[in-house]
Amino acid sequence: MAIQILPMAIFTLTGATGSVGKAIVSELIANDHKVRVLSTRKNFVWKGVETYYWNPSKNLIDVPALEGADYLIHLAGATVSKRWTAKYKQEITDSRVQSTQLLLDTLEKIDGGPKAVVSASAIGIYGSDLERTLVESDPPADDYLASVTRTWEAYTQKFETAERRSVQLRIGIVLDGGAGVLGQLEPLAKFGLASPLGKGDQWTSWIHVEDLARMFVFAAIQGLSSGAYNAVGPQPTSNRMLTKALCQVLNRPMWLPAVPGFLLKLVLGEMATLALMSQNVSNAKITSTGFTYAYPTLESALMKIYKS
Repeated sequence: MAIQILPMAIFTLTGATGSVGKAIVSELIANDHKVRVLSTRKNFVWKGVETYYWNPSKNLIDVPALEGADYLIHLAGATVSKRWTAKYKQEITDSRVQSTQLLLDTLEKIDGGPKAVVSASAIGIYGSDLERTLVESDPPADDYLASVTRTWEAYTQKFETAERRSVQLRIGIVLDGGAGVLGQLEPLAKFGLASPLGKGDQWTSWIHVEDLARMFVFAAIQGLSSGAYNAVGPQPTSNRMLTKALCQVLNRPMWLPAVPGFLLKLVLGEMATLALMSQNVSNAKITSTGFTYAYPTLESALMKIYKS
């Protein structure tokens, strides 16, 4: 698919204050698009951005945020990188369902809503597999993360109408300085204490945050067909090699031996799944649309983050 050069568009974002959201806003502003952000903070101010209030848990939203918007990028949802108590697991699901349902209800009430909605999803839908390369047509796993993601996608798929596309980007491990996985590993690596997790051979499918931001915008403006696309880079790596590469970029030794899986489970509880799961995820579907990466290798991604 040839990349089209399109005029300025109006984008509305949810969940924009997170690492990925900030990168998308920067990408949009750099390309002269108009940006609207829905925030749960009243009177929130963001230079160069129009801000609107919403509170999905109370079913409140500033409707003008969606009126006249060309595209909606929907990222909102409680982080899974927090200890999974029964109460918090419910919050993870509720935050995704409530926010999506509020947007769906609001879009039904307005004229001239967005012609495409690009929603966050996650490769957690596939579960863990050391052997297979995972593709969009694979069935969901039967664990907790897969259940949450399946529910999440079931709601965001409802955005699709005869006039509106609905795209779900199944996001892998996002590489961004001071955030996500690197935010946890950086302090350890700088003190020479970073080490592989579990056996260290589990697959890690990653993407640089700037490539992910570009992918969200690309999915909106380039007319991608409705459906799920894996939002990962072209070169998955092992947990051991990711840790080693980070230590090399920071000029620090890698600590050995690896952290045993049972210890991670003692410290993190069920959330240790995030550290130990193996996912070798294919990006063939998104690249077939013409999307290209600025940081296709792990070395180039880490160098951009730590040496630029």
